[in-house]
Amino acid sequence: MSWWSSSSTGADAAAQSQPPPQPPPQEFLSRPETQLLHPPTTPTSPPAPETAPHDPDFYAAHPHLAPSSFSTSSPNTASPTPTDEPLSTHLPRTMSCRAAFDSAFYCSSLGGHFNDIYRYGQLRSCSEHWNDFWFCMRVKNSYNPRETKERMVQERYREKEAKVLSGPSSEDVWRVRREGEGVEGAFGMAPGKEER
Repeated sequence: MSWWSSSSTGADAAAQSQPPPQPPPQEFLSRPETQLLHPPTTPTSPPAPETAPHDPDFYAAHPHLAPSSFSTSSPNTASPTPTDEPLSTHLPRTMSCRAAFDSAFYCSSLGGHFNDIYRYGQLRSCSEHWNDFWFCMRVKNSYNPRETKERMVQERYREKEAKVLSGPSSEDVWRVRREGEGVEGAFGMAPGKEER
């Protein structure tokens, strides 16, 4: 007969009429064999971690997911020397290599080039983004202590901040509003017009 036939052969009918094999009696089985045959009915879940993993790279990229107990500051066991300047509070102490790579890759992509042309009228160099990424990789893979790495990252951000502040500003084009020059009712009706 062909494989498409709906009729069954005698061997198939005999196999279907036999009852399923019965498991051996439990009194002859050891405890592990019984557990294999009859697993517990209550679902087991993996134990929850007691603390969140310490991944400053992840939390720097996603600060809204950082636990409230997470702090980028490290315990300072050694007394600071007077020549060391204190860590600046407004500059970050960690750098996300993942975020730096994403920024550099996007800058080099078609969408990044489109943004450059739209915003600045020309293509801009992505070398600063790639320099940030490679700096981050060098710092993360160095054998320096954590405090030294934090200082290196802060120094990098300090240099970038100084470069931005020394460059041109929008105040070169627009005059800063002084006291009493604020816009009032910008989205309201014009003065003297009544509501219809």
